[in-house]
Amino acid sequence: MSDILQIFIWWLLVQLIGLLALPAAQWIFRWLPARGYAFAKPLGLLLVSYVLWLGASAGFLRNDLGGILAALAALAAFSAWALRREGGFEALRNNLRENRAMILAVEALFTLALIAWAALRAYATFKIAPAGGEKFMEMAFLNAVLNSPEFPPLDPWLSGYAISYYYFGYVMMAVLTRLSGAAPGVGFDLYDALLFALTLSGAFGIVYNLVKGQLEGGRSGSAISYGLLGAALVGVMGNLEGLLESLRARGLLSDGFLVWIDIPDLEQAVVSGSWAPDNGSWLWWWRASRVIQDYDLAGNALGVSPITEFPFFSFLLGDNHPHKLALPFVLLAIALAFNLLRRQLSLPPGEERAAWWNPLRAVFPGETALFLIYALCIGALGFLNTWDMPIYLGLATLAYGAGRWSQTRRLDMDLLKRSAALAVGLLLAGLLLYFYFYVGFSSQAGGILPYVFPPTRLPQYFVIFGVFVVILGGFLPLYLVRRSRDAQEPPLRPPLLKTWGAVVAACLGLFAVVLLLMGAVALAAQLAGRPLASEAMLQNALRGMSPGEALGVSLLTRLQNPWLFLTLTFLLALCLSGLALAVRGRRPGEDERTPAVPAPECASSSEVFSLLLVLCGLALTLSTEFVYLRDVFGVRMNTIFKFYYQGWVLLALASACALYWVSSAARPGIGVRVYQALCTLMIAAGMVYPAFGYFSRAEYFQSTPDLDGASSIASSNPDDWAAIEWLRAQLIPGEPPPVILEAPADQYASYNYEGRISTFTGMPTLLGWGGHQSQWRGNYEEPARREPEIEMIYTTADAGQALDLLLKWNVDYVIVGSPELQYIQEKCTLGSSPCSPTRAVQKFDQALEPVFRQGSVTIYQVP
Repeated sequence: MSDILQIFIWWLLVQLIGLLALPAAQWIFRWLPARGYAFAKPLGLLLVSYVLWLGASAGFLRNDLGGILAALAALAAFSAWALRREGGFEALRNNLRENRAMILAVEALFTLALIAWAALRAYATFKIAPAGGEKFMEMAFLNAVLNSPEFPPLDPWLSGYAISYYYFGYVMMAVLTRLSGAAPGVGFDLYDALLFALTLSGAFGIVYNLVKGQLEGGRSGSAISYGLLGAALVGVMGNLEGLLESLRARGLLSDGFLVWIDIPDLEQAVVSGSWAPDNGSWLWWWRASRVIQDYDLAGNALGVSPITEFPFFSFLLGDNHPHKLALPFVLLAIALAFNLLRRQLSLPPGEERAAWWNPLRAVFPGETALFLIYALCIGALGFLNTWDMPIYLGLATLAYGAGRWSQTRRLDMDLLKRSAALAVGLLLAGLLLYFYFYVGFSSQAGGILPYVFPPTRLPQYFVIFGVFVVILGGFLPLYLVRRSRDAQEPPLRPPLLKTWGAVVAACLGLFAVVLLLMGAVALAAQLAGRPLASEAMLQNALRGMSPGEALGVSLLTRLQNPWLFLTLTFLLALCLSGLALAVRGRRPGEDERTPAVPAPECASSSEVFSLLLVLCGLALTLSTEFVYLRDVFGVRMNTIFKFYYQGWVLLALASACALYWVSSAARPGIGVRVYQALCTLMIAAGMVYPAFGYFSRAEYFQSTPDLDGASSIASSNPDDWAAIEWLRAQLIPGEPPPVILEAPADQYASYNYEGRISTFTGMPTLLGWGGHQSQWRGNYEEPARREPEIEMIYTTADAGQALDLLLKWNVDYVIVGSPELQYIQEKCTLGSSPCSPTRAVQKFDQALEPVFRQGSVTIYQVP
């Protein structure tokens, strides 16, 4: 099947799923100006995948084509019910007719993005390879999901166990791969292109609805223009490291500047005299994902740099990792939060008289189905990328609280209790709806630790978020001045300064609480004779300092470098002050006995929600300066990664809305024009990275296009690929896949070629990449138990002993290829007991039947 035909089939399938889900989307998003058309595709894909997953987990569906068709039928039934609730086909046609321009823009953007990114994937080298990021792991998960007749899917790298990772995104990928009839490698690449298209169209939909929702302006032309800008800021623009790469290649960055900016490895970039950074190295674009350099308290660089990915980098790299798999559904959750805010504002004051503790009656009276949809969509984030669920549960709760505050003009205990009840209700329902996932899920997360090391430097933060800092740093004062004038309150009097002081105090207070709790837990553990595991991880970075000494040095480093903290807290103070004015519609400082000043005409739901996006985005990036989630790495690498990634999405959406507000509501003048020109320059600077990165990643479209991500393995290792195809032919539809044995990867040397057979067949092996198992499960106990017996099977000359172990572990096929021969050679040379590599291999011919031979690869069947 040609690549063009494959792209068309995927486009058509997603369109059909979107059309099936459209009536449901129109009903769910009925409070949005455009009624949810832009979110029908991700909503449909999520619902179909959920029904299939739930059915295959509970046993009433099979994970096969029939199960997918049953899930599609369930989606059609739900949409038919929603269609009746919304007035039938006539109402649907009227909604589509009213939003015709937006629909054309969404479809054009979706189609062009899908084609553009499919072209990149077809021409890109560095495909699914062991050293190509996490693609081996992701391909293994896709094949494991495709091969598992029921859920949870079998772990391809730990036979006898289910996958202990958030794998919902791979279920979605498998659904479309199976429906389209594509090979897994093709499905892998096309799903990457689909994610890019859904991300851009989802971001467009949010900003379009925010602009359309403004009381002033909001015409379709402006909404479409700023919707496209929002899509570009979220999914296309890069950080400013791309500009630095270009300047470095041109020779315009001095050595002194490189030392000052301190971006890891930037000084190694080649000065070529060209503006194009890839003249020195085609992997130059990788450095944009490692902008921050962390140090220990002695001033030594930590060995692991925080990950500073952003969406375009993720798409450029091509890993289908959970943070990227979740992106379209993150945007779906943001749209749901805005929808909830507008729904709350549409209710007459006093409508919610039910008990505060019951969110079904207090927040969603008479709309249990809508509550369940919210819980299902927000809960899906926990199954897609667990870090995202609390973030967007929080955003939805804030949206509801802001709507009720704006509706009642009261920030009281009743509002706080109702908001808390909504959060708890959605959390419990979201966990219950995905019960089958959580019941078997284990994680490496080990609590929250205080970040006591030197803070992030403002210049490095600016390289990452500089475009948004400039846009929002100009918008927030302009906004506050305008709203304060409307409320007859000078903006820079004590209320703003008090708010800034309160934000600073809250941050320091929370940090102190975390430090005290951490100290108390550590002391209790030490008194009980069980020192915390984190103590060993931290001691190396603390350089032997006592807790008191470390705290003193930590405070000193923060006093010497307070600029990021002061910048972010001041922006948060501006945001909170503006949000209070927008939500309350009364003068700050007045008590409730004073008649309310009518809300300014432009303090619309869109404005309130945009400020909530700013608030959440800034708070996420600031929080990493004080706490981080403890994992096997022992540093804040992943916390920066996950929080900055969502901060990018939130601040990008808010920035597009901020630029619209300035263009439509701010008083024109030289200051506004200078601000707009500066924002344009900053956006252009951010576009340097994608402008060079897209063509560099595609090798300037000089190679032969191939949409099969597995093609590089097939061409470079034809014997292995022939063995993979032979094993695939042994799979029986509807039956569990056979267990294989191949050479495992060393615990500390992942990202190598071991595990290649299980990766591309989906057949579980006794042990694949053990280092990843420790990350997924939080310990190395089971891999460590298996390693010596795998070594014994491969290295012993005793055929009977090897056969007994193979039967013990229920192995069906043994692989002997180049990695296995190298494994045997290394173990016989460096292992605990000497052995003969020749005799170790010969014993397989004595005890087992060879069922496949080609070149260096032999497959033996275990009787």
